[in-house]
Amino acid sequence: MAKQNTERHTPMRPIRIPDDEWEALGKAVGDRNRARLIREYIRWHIRWPGNTQPTRAPEQIGGPGISKKTTEQANHQEPQDG
Repeated sequence: MAKQNTERHTPMRPIRIPDDEWEALGKAVGDRNRARLIREYIRWHIRWPGNTQPTRAPEQIGGPGISKKTTEQANHQEPQDG
């Protein structure tokens, strides 16, 4: 196994994330920004000075049993008389 160059890169940390959550996170922040967001969240969570809570996606991106189409339909329902 090749040694990582830790002078310029952080070590890899394998974590388990379900495929649907990983894909939704990629849609929300971009495929190449997921690791950055996770690091921001960790820094905020452990209260490192100068770190603020990461910004959330402006709208829900999928979820268990929720498709984007279903979410859009729920957001655009006509008011019912009642």
